[in-house]
Amino acid sequence: MDALSQLGLLASIAATYSGFIAVFTVLARDGKFAAADAHFVQAMVLGTIGVITMALMPPVLSLMMPRPQMWFWATAFGLAGGLPSLIYQVWQQVTMPDEEKRSIPVGWHVPGWGLGILALVAFAAGMYFPVLREGMYVAAVSLMLATAVWCFIAIVFRRFF
Repeated sequence: MDALSQLGLLASIAATYSGFIAVFTVLARDGKFAAADAHFVQAMVLGTIGVITMALMPPVLSLMMPRPQMWFWATAFGLAGGLPSLIYQVWQQVTMPDEEKRSIPVGWHVPGWGLGILALVAFAAGMYFPVLREGMYVAAVSLMLATAVWCFIAIVFRRFF
């Protein structure tokens, strides 16, 4: 399976997961999410939108430019988009009220942050190692999806178990 096919599969999974998040959010309205869960919900939604965007960009760019150039620009966009996203998520978590911070043990944030940072590292590795660029791009987008899935796990396990 080539990289573009894998990205198509990731886009399909992310779109399905995005719909699932919408249903989950509607069903949780009665019980309301805890204020501290807003950070996780936001990361789930933004993460799946990011995966869809990043997964569909290379096939579109491949229609406009040679494949090596396409992978360069897609990877550069992933890195350039990932850094502000990281800064925004850090700002959201740092400015969270203290009572909300105390309600979530830090261990629930560590896997999500780890996966997100690994995605950025994969994009950076793709920029640094052109031979690995295609694979690093797919790995980074996969890690972005894993981050969104982890956020759901964090909400469900904290709330129901």
